[in-house]
Amino acid sequence: MLPEEVAGTYDFDRFEFVPSASAIQPAVVLDTLVAENTFLRLTSGGQFLLNYQFQNGPESLISGNFSVSANRVELQPSAGSEARLTSLLLEAPILLTRVPVSGQSRDSFNMENSQTVDLSVYSGRYEGLPPVPGILFLDLSPRN
Repeated sequence: MLPEEVAGTYDFDRFEFVPSASAIQPAVVLDTLVAENTFLRLTSGGQFLLNYQFQNGPESLISGNFSVSANRVELQPSAGSEARLTSLLLEAPILLTRVPVSGQSRDSFNMENSQTVDLSVYSGRYEGLPPVPGILFLDLSPRN
């Protein structure tokens, strides 16, 4: 599979961490980001840029390389990206499942990743809470 099959810009439709403990509110990361400045760009050369901006914060980038298979895209962030990944509740590598969309030339992507995260790094409203297990959900669709 070649990178140009998935090259393009993708917008986030869902970006949410749902803790296993029902007493803990889900963290809807998408609600804290500036939507027009948050996107994933995949190049035909196999590089990616994850551009994002928290509300009232500066724009930030995570970059690296990616590989493509028939049903998956694997993003491998560059060294030094750890703190930025943590702020987004992401872990490397980022594994996205390809989802064909009828009538579209490019696939959408989704992820359901079981992981344990320190929500206090994400938001002060979780302060004092130990790291919690849960599922991080991502849905991305091709920008038209």
